[in-house]
Amino acid sequence: MAMGSTGTVNITQKMMTDIKDAVNDYRNKTNTLAENLDSEINGLIPASFSGAAAEGFKAFYTKNIVPANGENLANLLKTIDEIAQGILDAIPGASGLDDQLADGNQQ
Repeated sequence: MAMGSTGTVNITQKMMTDIKDAVNDYRNKTNTLAENLDSEINGLIPASFSGAAAEGFKAFYTKNIVPANGENLANLLKTIDEIAQGILDAIPGASGLDDQLADGNQQ
């Protein structure tokens, strides 16, 4: 996507729907990975890893990793999705404002 001399970037509806699709795919993949990681951690402690170090690791995991993989990531992806939807809602018509103006100017 090249910019003109004015620094303007033309945004299409497809760009925004592609962003929303990518965010949804990423959300699904990261949810699966977070669930797999949680299963591994819960299977590891205390079965194969126990003691003070294990308890410290579990506390670190619960305090830092779970929120980062869960609520924090979900909020970030929701924000990206909302931004893309807001831009998508602002693009008039399927063909975009420029095409609508061109049609009007030709009449």
